[in-house]
Amino acid sequence: MKPGKSFGTYYRMTITKPRQAFADLASERRMLPYSFYAVTITALLYTFVYLFLIYGGGKPFKPWLDIPPENYYRYNIFFCAPSMFLGWILAAGVTHLVSRLWTKQGTFEQILAVFAFGISIASWTTGFHDILTSFLGAIHIISQNEYEAALNSPSIWRTILWIQMTAYLVCFIYFFSISVNVVYQASIKKSVFMGVLGFMTYQLFFLIFNR
Repeated sequence: MKPGKSFGTYYRMTITKPRQAFADLASERRMLPYSFYAVTITALLYTFVYLFLIYGGGKPFKPWLDIPPENYYRYNIFFCAPSMFLGWILAAGVTHLVSRLWTKQGTFEQILAVFAFGISIASWTTGFHDILTSFLGAIHIISQNEYEAALNSPSIWRTILWIQMTAYLVCFIYFFSISVNVVYQASIKKSVFMGVLGFMTYQLFFLIFNR
């Protein structure tokens, strides 16, 4: 392995040329620090989202954890980053272990690194909306509670939310499938299956702490 491109170059290439970005990243000597930076960007983004939700007086609908909704975000802000990092590691670990049923190619470090960039870029499909609306709520340009109610009732805002969530789902599976294909040289069917498995592992773990 040898140093190749800068972190910013890999980050941009994940959007424009994901397959090439992941192939190059898999042989990059700095892949682990770079992957940590990628997930840190998303962790910081959503830490600020929850911070703004606190100032905006937001509260979730029936959180899974036994915490009163009106106080949930005050605790959630401390869950966000750790659950994101642990979900990332868990998704990579499950994917790598299952891959060993049919191949010895690829390493845990490689799938961990490429998953990190996939997570970070895919998260922007909802991240732009979440950081903007939570900020507007924090400075009281919009009512956070009224907006959250609109997202959960028949409205244009709920339609927009579902479009974003669909894009989130598609992007995650797309990036994770390419990751598996590049790291393990898997077939298309196996890549998609493993991509879905990796996404479900990450998302289900993340949702436990971030309702």
